[in-house]
Amino acid sequence: MGVNRDYVDKVADMVRNTLGLQVPMTLDSLLAAVSGKLPGRCVPKSEQELGVDAQIVTLGEESFEIHFLEGRPDTRKLFSISHELGHLFLHLLEKDGRLRTGAVCQRDMAQTRQELEANEFAAALLMPEEEFVDKCREYRKQNRINLTKVAEYFHVSVQAATVRGNVIGLWQA
Repeated sequence: MGVNRDYVDKVADMVRNTLGLQVPMTLDSLLAAVSGKLPGRCVPKSEQELGVDAQIVTLGEESFEIHFLEGRPDTRKLFSISHELGHLFLHLLEKDGRLRTGAVCQRDMAQTRQELEANEFAAALLMPEEEFVDKCREYRKQNRINLTKVAEYFHVSVQAATVRGNVIGLWQA
């Protein structure tokens, strides 16, 4: 069964608040939160080792690793690691809080339900709706929003900011 956007946004808010992450988030702050406040770590990998942007691997019932491509821009790494955290909190936790063992999820650009949910989680974690709307208003001039400035503020790509605005309904007439 799929989860709705409101649920995903609430989980992202809860994770951000629990981990003490501030918006705009940086790659360093996210890496520190994963290794310092969660039973996991983020490990950079080469394209020869990984072959996808990122993946999360459970290591038994109590820990995990997020592997990410080291040669990508920080904005891409930030979104990819956030995406894998989406898999962790939406798809890999059992009801008792233990991790599903032997699980591997990877950011492979497939349009499956779980991939879309993990993308929505990453967007909500990095660009909370209220702050996103406020920044769009701040960077609006003559009925045009400067999405480059919005994206720069949140340390994401223009594409990620565009999709976030579309998902929350800002671009609808």
